[in-house]
Amino acid sequence: MRRSLFVLIMLITLISLSSCTQNRSNIRKQTDQSKRIKLALIEYEMARNIILHKDYKNLAQAFAYLNKAKEVLKKDPRVYYMLAIAYKMRGNLKKYEEYLLKSIKINPNFFDAYNGLGIYYYEKGDYKKAIETFTKLINNPLYPGADVAFFNRSRVYLKLNNIKAAEDDLKSAIIFSNYSNRMYYQSLISLQMANKEYIKALESLLDMENHLGESCYTIITKATCFIRLHNYDEAMMELEKIKDASSPCALKKIKLLEEIKNDNNTDN
Repeated sequence: MRRSLFVLIMLITLISLSSCTQNRSNIRKQTDQSKRIKLALIEYEMARNIILHKDYKNLAQAFAYLNKAKEVLKKDPRVYYMLAIAYKMRGNLKKYEEYLLKSIKINPNFFDAYNGLGIYYYEKGDYKKAIETFTKLINNPLYPGADVAFFNRSRVYLKLNNIKAAEDDLKSAIIFSNYSNRMYYQSLISLQMANKEYIKALESLLDMENHLGESCYTIITKATCFIRLHNYDEAMMELEKIKDASSPCALKKIKLLEEIKNDNNTDN
């Protein structure tokens, strides 16, 4: 009986010691992995700093950091995205596309990679793929920058001479930016004026002023629209708002006044 009890105690002791050893081993492995992850994140940040500052002199070092980080952060799309940017800096656009696609494969909601890919296709002249990429962003309810995708897609439509689609996208960009982006307004107005849609341009200018206030740009552009419509009285009323002879608008005002004068002389 005593012997059996002794054997049982020994077995329990051995199992307990084995369990403790295994737990210590697991803890050690977890600690080592945690250290590797922290080191990989530091290497990623060092590479990112080189790339974002366009430090071409240390670009090779950035590649070294990222390749090391990639061995540990295998499922982190940021590493692959930063490698894509590094390859673009080196001029290797094939690798740029490849690593953008890898980022998206790891995380379909990695929006920076989608934007980069869409712009790459646009610049490459692959307008079909560019539209598909920007459309995916627009249709993704999680994407917070729909205005950017609408604006980028409008540029593609312009290249395809699809004026209606480009105009619609610019209007959407304005709405999704909460009417706060001057560039979107100016792009829309420039498009409308290029197509001699001066009434539309005036409507867009009034909307721009309602949301962003009157400016040198809106005054001069409204005056220009009125001149193109041969509505010289309205053009003069706009130009009279510019009182400061030293303002950037003053020279533009003088040129438009000369244009009105020449038009009137021609009519007479």
